[in-house]
Amino acid sequence: MNRIRRVFGVTSLALVGFVFGCFAEDSGECGAGAPCPQRGEACDDATNMCEPQVLDVDATGPEPAPASFTETLPFFRGTVCAATNIQPGDKIPVHIEMCVDPCINANGHKFKSQYKCNGTVCEAVLVVYLPDAVGTNCPADAFGKFPKANCQTVTIDASAGPLSTQGSGAITGTGTLELPFLTNSDVKEIADTNNFDAVWGVIYRYPQDAGRVFSLSMNINNPKAPADCKDKSKCTCKEIGF
Repeated sequence: MNRIRRVFGVTSLALVGFVFGCFAEDSGECGAGAPCPQRGEACDDATNMCEPQVLDVDATGPEPAPASFTETLPFFRGTVCAATNIQPGDKIPVHIEMCVDPCINANGHKFKSQYKCNGTVCEAVLVVYLPDAVGTNCPADAFGKFPKANCQTVTIDASAGPLSTQGSGAITGTGTLELPFLTNSDVKEIADTNNFDAVWGVIYRYPQDAGRVFSLSMNINNPKAPADCKDKSKCTCKEIGF
């Protein structure tokens, strides 16, 4: 039985958010009422077969980017630290140093998190974004992989969990925490919805990138999770998107 729990975080206002269930027929065909079961697949209308999508994950928006804009920008690149070995029922602190082009004025940040559990195995996602970010005199690669040396850092402290269900309480087991790839339009769609299933649907448009995933252990023998990951030695850190 799938056990599902929602957890939502914000920096300036309360947000609500978001299991996207995909079930294909035994024959492997897809169509109305039978979406493709795998991430990053789409149904070919002509053959009714699931096909991998050809997706550009090298930028979150058009290239060249407009010189001036106001956009909701997702986390794309940066350093992320998360507590990965925690006790059951602990909140998972996440510290993000988000890389944006120097032409961008962040004007604040927000995040949403949600998870689903199947027995003792959980899948959590954390969506971090800059609402109404303003770009002025931006270069063509402002939404893409401009040189790392040009990064302007936006520091964000977020969280996910605690991973628990009403039926079983705090989960003892394993899991993953993902900061998924999203485009500007994807994250705007997520920011504007309160639908749990719809947000999973947006995230599942893309294959999972192992570089964006943290492995989690929830065990009573682990140390208590720290309050935050500002001290990076207390957490697991990754450089993502470079």
